[in-house]
Amino acid sequence: MRKKGDNFFEEHIEQIVLAVVGLVCIWLFLTRVLFSPNAVVYEGAKFGPGEIDDHILASRPAADLEEKLNDKPEPKSYKPSIPDFNRVIVSALRGIDIKRGWPLPIQSSMDFSDRRKYRIPEIGEVNDVTIEYIRAVAYVPTVEINEQSVYDKAAREVNDIDFVTVEANFDVKGLYERFYDGFAGSGVEEEEWRDPCLAKPIFAAVQLQRQEALADGSWSDWQIVPRTRIDHRKKMFEVIEDVENLPPGGMKVRLLQFDNRQVRMDLLQPQAYRIASAREEWFPPSLHKEFLRQLREKELEERRAAIEAAKEAERGGREQELERRREERGIRSTDTFQRSAGRRDEEYSVRDEFATGGTPVRERRPRTKLSERLGDREVSPRRREREEREKEKERLRLERSREVSRTTSIDGIYREFDGILITRRIDLARMREPLVFWAHDDTVEPEKRYRYRIRLGVFNPVAGTNQFSEGYRGLKNKVVLWSEFSDITEPVEVPGRLYFFARDIQEAAKIVTVQVSRYVLGYWHSKDFAVKQGEVIGKVVESETTSATRPLAAVPGFAEEYAASYEGYSDEELRAMGASIGPLMGTGPETIDYGTGAVLVDVIAVNDWSGVKNLNRRGYFDMLYTFDGMNIERMPIRARFWATEVVIMFNEIRKSEREPREPFRDWGSKVTEGTRVISKPPEYDEKYAEEYLREYLSR
Repeated sequence: MRKKGDNFFEEHIEQIVLAVVGLVCIWLFLTRVLFSPNAVVYEGAKFGPGEIDDHILASRPAADLEEKLNDKPEPKSYKPSIPDFNRVIVSALRGIDIKRGWPLPIQSSMDFSDRRKYRIPEIGEVNDVTIEYIRAVAYVPTVEINEQSVYDKAAREVNDIDFVTVEANFDVKGLYERFYDGFAGSGVEEEEWRDPCLAKPIFAAVQLQRQEALADGSWSDWQIVPRTRIDHRKKMFEVIEDVENLPPGGMKVRLLQFDNRQVRMDLLQPQAYRIASAREEWFPPSLHKEFLRQLREKELEERRAAIEAAKEAERGGREQELERRREERGIRSTDTFQRSAGRRDEEYSVRDEFATGGTPVRERRPRTKLSERLGDREVSPRRREREEREKEKERLRLERSREVSRTTSIDGIYREFDGILITRRIDLARMREPLVFWAHDDTVEPEKRYRYRIRLGVFNPVAGTNQFSEGYRGLKNKVVLWSEFSDITEPVEVPGRLYFFARDIQEAAKIVTVQVSRYVLGYWHSKDFAVKQGEVIGKVVESETTSATRPLAAVPGFAEEYAASYEGYSDEELRAMGASIGPLMGTGPETIDYGTGAVLVDVIAVNDWSGVKNLNRRGYFDMLYTFDGMNIERMPIRARFWATEVVIMFNEIRKSEREPREPFRDWGSKVTEGTRVISKPPEYDEKYAEEYLREYLSR
């Protein structure tokens, strides 16, 4: 039973919702299904998606199109265009007989290329061979160098490098003359065979060969030295001797590749490693020897000037001290003289007055001070003489330095080097001076001896053809025509980078003190190790010394205003300015590998005789060691029992360790000469700068 007052909508809400949903569904069915809005208007009528295809297929245009597709193709007539072409020619070239036929290539069964015969010219000799070995710190690439990654742009690091450069001269003018005579000159049998394109010699290879000294004193077989690791064209410069081994394109492509100025420069004068050592630079051997000589003379002159300056300063100090003492004695003697002179004058006056009754016998001399009698003595003659002598010495020193600069000029070496370089502007055919070329060997190993020879190769322009005169047909498959080998160079010995010396022994415990010396980043480093039987000699340790000192500006954290003031000054110049406080932070290795790989086997006592005429009995100990566990080697303990060559090496290492260590040069920088004029920067506060640096280094 419905209660009175109940809400109608609350009672019938379900029915209302169902009714609304039903109406919406009916509307969607009528508008979207029965009467689709996707109708298409075609030829004035509306069609649904399912009706349009039926209407088109039933229409006449579709039937006509189907008939045309099924019909056979109709032949189409061709209208000649020659009359139109002739009218164009006549209008452009009036008065010319166009009926005459166009020139065509000569059709002949004869092959002129097979008939040509050439006498292959000789390449010539390689002269004035010189050799130079360089050990230095260089910028060594850390990635493989190729044509995509060249040395100048590749990732690199500073590291030690040993390499040899062999230089030679070649008569390039004579080569051009012989090639011209053999392919385009009087040496060709028939005039029509002369070909100027073949008369241009194209360099193909620079081949460096070496021999290695064997243990028995003989030499190994000759081996071809590969191109250096920094040569980005080393794959291209691989020598191919036989025509059958040429890459696709054969000789023509090979000639085009090598007939390029930059390729010729890289082939004949390859790039050397960029040197980072402060006192080393790469030059061709003929110039490098002169560079070393001038550098030694420059260093000797600097040392001589420093010694003379020190002696002069010491001499001047002694003379100043003597002068000071003389002046002090002069002052004391003057006072004494004045006091005594006063007393004498008083005595004379009293005596004279008493004897003459008040009238003096002789005229009294006026009493004067010593300074008045001697005059103004602020600058003594001795001091004036010393100053004149110093001026004369300074004048002589300047004249000597000018004379040295005229005879020894490192900058002149750079200019001379630029003069022998092959550039893009140089035409080899016009060269009158011999061509200077070289090759490098960066595969040498320490403690080995080598000797070298070098030769030059030129492409055979008619290789692979039959264009050879009698007597030259054996060169048909030869891609490269070689010059004669140069003379064999003097042997080059590459020094070792690791040595050890038995310096002392604890006899009871058989503990040997061994000094191990290793060459790292351009300098020798040494350390003593106490080694027992069965222990390895040497190990990896942290570096205790720096391999270079840097100016104050290079110290991290140094105040910017002072860094800018000191920038560019060397350590010696800073010392002269009074702003250097000794060796600073270095650029040496953090750790040094002193490992030798040798194991101490035993220590034995030795008694033998020494001397030539008078034999002396001596007793000492030998250190027995081995590298492989099979072969036992020995070394006397203590320096007085070492062999002569061991003593020489030990002294050389000790001497080199005392040399001042300098920072590495930047990429592309040069070894310069001359001394910078030292002047204090603006707002220079020497005391504060030195205190700041001391405080920083003490942290």
